[in-house]
Amino acid sequence: MKVYIDFDRTLFDCDSFLVDLYSIIQKYKIPKKIFKDSQIQCKKIGFNPYIILKKVEKEFSFNHEIYNDIDKLLNNTSKYLYDDSILFLKKLKKCGYKIIILTKGNLEYQKRKIINANVSNYCDDIIITMSYKGNLDIDYMNSVFIDDNPIEIKSILKKQPKMVIRMTRVNSKYSDVKMDIKIKVVKTLDEIILDKLL
Repeated sequence: MKVYIDFDRTLFDCDSFLVDLYSIIQKYKIPKKIFKDSQIQCKKIGFNPYIILKKVEKEFSFNHEIYNDIDKLLNNTSKYLYDDSILFLKKLKKCGYKIIILTKGNLEYQKRKIINANVSNYCDDIIITMSYKGNLDIDYMNSVFIDDNPIEIKSILKKQPKMVIRMTRVNSKYSDVKMDIKIKVVKTLDEIILDKLL
């Protein structure tokens, strides 16, 4: 049995990470508007602060030490894992599930976050896509999906998967978004009973 598990806001506290990333942007006095406008211009390739800053540089000069600070942040992403993430992955592995991290975003940026979070040792594969998660060439009907994003969940459900579990971490971006679909909803990975995945 394959378990496709989302990264941001499922295993990884993306919101806390972004608070710290934006603190670095503020530290170097980069105007929020210029950064946000550059971020919008880079939307098609996914969020990547390095690419965004290259765009920012065309309008606003800043100290290049910022790249070292962002490197330090990205080299220590394991501290942003939720407390239950590694234990859950270990339990999945011990039960014999094939674990695939399925995440959406910029390939380079997402891969670096995942590898430096030290979760790849527990995974059989990592899939990073810019497409909807329901548009992939995978066996949906015999797989379990754990995700927080209602839009992605709806795209996955169209493929009639074996099971979808919605993660609604406390204070997470999508936790208050209502869905009119009856699926299992959890606030922590500890709430997932592994033998019910079979």
